[in-house]
Amino acid sequence: MKKISIFILTMALSFVLVACGNAEKNNDKVVDEPITGENSNGDTNGATSTEGTSSPETEQNTDTVNQDDMQKKMDELGYADFELKLDYANHQEYEAELEKNSDNSIDAEIEDSLNNIKKKGTEAFNELYPLVKQLTITQQTGKEAAIQEVMKVFDLPTDYTEFELEIRFKDGTKIEFEDDK
Repeated sequence: MKKISIFILTMALSFVLVACGNAEKNNDKVVDEPITGENSNGDTNGATSTEGTSSPETEQNTDTVNQDDMQKKMDELGYADFELKLDYANHQEYEAELEKNSDNSIDAEIEDSLNNIKKKGTEAFNELYPLVKQLTITQQTGKEAAIQEVMKVFDLPTDYTEFELEIRFKDGTKIEFEDDK
């Protein structure tokens, strides 16, 4: 009888240790990849990681606050969508996107192979918003003026091979500018 009790106690203790070990591993997962700025191969490119510092509930609350803040700031802009793409020699490019979706969520992304930067979510929004806010491009702005303003505000090299800019205004109208060198 004593051997059976020791065996049962040992097995119960083993199950408790195994269960605790698995719970510990699950807390280390990155909950929201776009907010951390992590890309598909795990590089954060200067972004801070939230790994192991908060629960999934905390992450969701942070996302909600960030989305709310981003929505308020987007409402201050005259633009609903802003997309910029420049191609340079040697397959280098700069892409920036700031978009308000139909559900009012905000998407932001920067892919800059010139400086080896890739950002998504809040981090990209925080970099793009102040730049886009400086722009004074309207539906009446000419192509050359729009290109010059974007190049100056975004501080990009002017030796691009292809320039594409698409802006959708809050009223739904859209303008597009393209330039090839």
